[in-house]
Amino acid sequence: MAALKITRREHDDGLVLVLAGEIDMVTEDQFHRAAREAVDARPEGRLVLDLGRLEFIDSSGLRVLIQAHKAAKAAGGSLAIAAASERIARILRVTAIDTRIPVFPTVEDALAAPQESSSPS
Repeated sequence: MAALKITRREHDDGLVLVLAGEIDMVTEDQFHRAAREAVDARPEGRLVLDLGRLEFIDSSGLRVLIQAHKAAKAAGGSLAIAAASERIARILRVTAIDTRIPVFPTVEDALAAPQESSSPS
């Protein structure tokens, strides 16, 4: 099983986490910590998850995606997914996660998109 490597890149328009390898039960805590730290670092900012080098994600990883999305919105920011392979994009479609979290073809598109407003209800 491939390990998970997470690289953090700061941009003027947001923070990008590049995920490479696999997100499963073994690596979900690592992913959760990195996402939480990213939201905490820029609570009202944009967090983009670059999935271009992600080879596999299981239900535990999908759960962390949803948790990160909720945490970003609760903090007044937003989360987006970018550059998912066709295999990962299919998983996002089948699970309807792509209806909750915006998915973009590239990191640049995700950073340039209007940020969702998180007006309190």
